[in-house]
Amino acid sequence: MAHSSSSSESCIPAAQLGALLLDLYPRAAAPEASAAGGLLDWLAGHIAFDAAWFGRSVFAAGRLEPRDSHTRGLAPDFVADWCRVRHLDPMVAAVMARPGHGMAMASHELPPMGALRAFASDHRLDRVLSVMLHAPDSPWWTHLSLYGREAASFGAREHALLELLMPHLVSAQALRLRETPAPGVSALAVLSRREAEVARLFGEGHSYKMVARRLDSSPATVRHHLRQVYAKLGVTSKVQMARLVCGDAAQA
Repeated sequence: MAHSSSSSESCIPAAQLGALLLDLYPRAAAPEASAAGGLLDWLAGHIAFDAAWFGRSVFAAGRLEPRDSHTRGLAPDFVADWCRVRHLDPMVAAVMARPGHGMAMASHELPPMGALRAFASDHRLDRVLSVMLHAPDSPWWTHLSLYGREAASFGAREHALLELLMPHLVSAQALRLRETPAPGVSALAVLSRREAEVARLFGEGHSYKMVARRLDSSPATVRHHLRQVYAKLGVTSKVQMARLVCGDAAQA
């Protein structure tokens, strides 16, 4: 069964965390950095793991749909294999129920027979430590799973460090993501007319209620349109959305 650690921020001295972040952000912003792949390489220098999966997913129709995946030390078919057993994976519900909290599980805790145990065996996964973050008012979940291939479990320090670093890893990755569409393609072109109207009004700083009044709609409908905007534009924050949408409007 998936379990969380009783670790706290006190496991990581503030000075040590500060030094890590001072090293992380310049590396992420460097021209030669390779987005999430480089972040996983950096993380491997501070947390011992044998393999990792870092990416974003959309939660739709009751399941996670991976969109951007970056792996380290895993087979090329790992994500596709996981998708076939995701409905059996207890870690999904555990980490989604407690965003930002590290959850751990060992392979011997899985049912002795079944597709999920076979999946762990095929990819030589003995233990996992996972954490997820959800972007507010969007369908996006960013997840990071660290895997070990030996019996030793992830300790309190690994739990605490992963929880503290996860928001910064997400921010650092965002520095490397290209937030502009391909040349000659407008961000607004992928949105419906009403979605574009909602996005523009939010980009101008209006609240849900203000947008609903302007469009003679309900706040719930506005929220639905905004979730569609996030998904279609591939962004995770209102700042990113406004940069794309308002930038296009200014050039129109």
